[in-house]
Amino acid sequence: MIRIAITAAAFNAVAKTLPVGSFAYEPETTADGGRFIWIDRRARGQLDALRGPGESYSEIILKLAGIEAAKPGRKRGSRTSISFDFP
Repeated sequence: MIRIAITAAAFNAVAKTLPVGSFAYEPETTADGGRFIWIDRRARGQLDALRGPGESYSEIILKLAGIEAAKPGRKRGSRTSISFDFP
């Protein structure tokens, strides 16, 4: 498992979409209100592969959340699904 810091917005996107208990996080917040979460090494490698120059993990997570929310047929307010287990 790898510990990464993400913004509060990215944490909220993850927390709203994944089942309770499906990812680990620390209760303390970072200096800017973010959170530390724990993901497996493979998931971090997949996030790294999606990152552009200067992009943070939070930006990638928020992009993925936006992609899921924008899928055709998705009803407004329905739960999306973000997974750290990318195809």
